[in-house]
Amino acid sequence: MVKKCTMFCKGAWIGGAIALGVLLSKKEYRERVAKEAKQVKQCTVDAVNFVRDNREQIIAHIRETANEVSTMMRDISEDVKQLSQAASHLKESSEEIVKATKEAAAEIKTLKK
Repeated sequence: MVKKCTMFCKGAWIGGAIALGVLLSKKEYRERVAKEAKQVKQCTVDAVNFVRDNREQIIAHIRETANEVSTMMRDISEDVKQLSQAASHLKESSEEIVKATKEAAAEIKTLKK
């Protein structure tokens, strides 16, 4: 199925072509675009060189961070397990307290009669 280009798509293409024409029409614009492109290229080269030169440190840092995250996840999992057990214990204790209170109230009622 072939997608038809919408009016927006056509407008974007026409606008891009006009903008490119304007950029390339003046020498100062062309020089500025070329200068910016060279700066982008240099930044990319610098980033690639940095990664290449520091690859081992970057990998070691990623491993260390992954290990720390793994340890934290285990600790969090253990904490959640302990909280769940404590909540379960509180529920059981509160049910026992309610039961004991009702029994005590029933005994008091029988004593009053």
